Amino acid sequence: MFEPFMNQLRALFLTSAEESRDNQSLALLSINTRTAAASVRAAQVALARAKAEQQQDRKRLWQINASLEDLENRARNALLKGLEPLAKEAAEAIALLEDEKSALEEAIRSFDGDLSSLTETLHRAQSRLRALKRGERTVEVRDQIQKAQSFGSSTGQSALALAEGQLEDIRRRQERDQLAEQEFKTLSAADNPSAVIEKLGDAGCGAPVKTRADDVLARLKSDIPLLLEKSS
Repeated sequence: MFEPFMNQLRALFLTSAEESRDNQSLALLSINTRTAAASVRAAQVALARAKAEQQQDRKRLWQINASLEDLENRARNALLKGLEPLAKEAAEAIALLEDEKSALEEAIRSFDGDLSSLTETLHRAQSRLRALKRGERTVEVRDQIQKAQSFGSSTGQSALALAEGQLEDIRRRQERDQLAEQEFKTLSAADNPSAVIEKLGDAGCGAPVKTRADDVLARLKSDIPLLLEKSS
């Protein structure tokens, strides 16, 4: 007799330990998922900022090209007018802009490749994060269902089974009370002959025991002709 009790107690301790480990694992999973989500959001912000800076570089490159074209046209006009010092000054500005243009074009080409790779990496990270969140929801739902069906610590029954048993007990008790009430009414009628006589009288079996409203109304109606004769 003692051994089954010890087996149940051992199973209870093992179940509690497993539930504790599961709860810790779920909590750690939730923390790691939030950390991963925060990292992905930070990566999105960084990538968006990098793309914005790349757009600014492209705009700067367009401005440089426009300035180069304008300076070259003005330098040619200066040469045609014999204003060589001004043409030379323009040439110096053109040389500086061309160096900046070359460096900027190289930076844009290089960063375009980096952005493409970074965008692809971010998309994969976002996909993994979505899968991770779906998995987290799945294990949370499964954990709740398992808890609903798990064995209780004191009854050896699941919470659902315990509630079902309680509901059935309540229904049986209500049915028993209803039957008992019916039986009580039957016994009360047998112990009280006057109640039976009253019911028989109301049913028209013999003279009525109680004065009924219908009888009073009928009597009042029958008195009307007599009252009319007296008044006339």
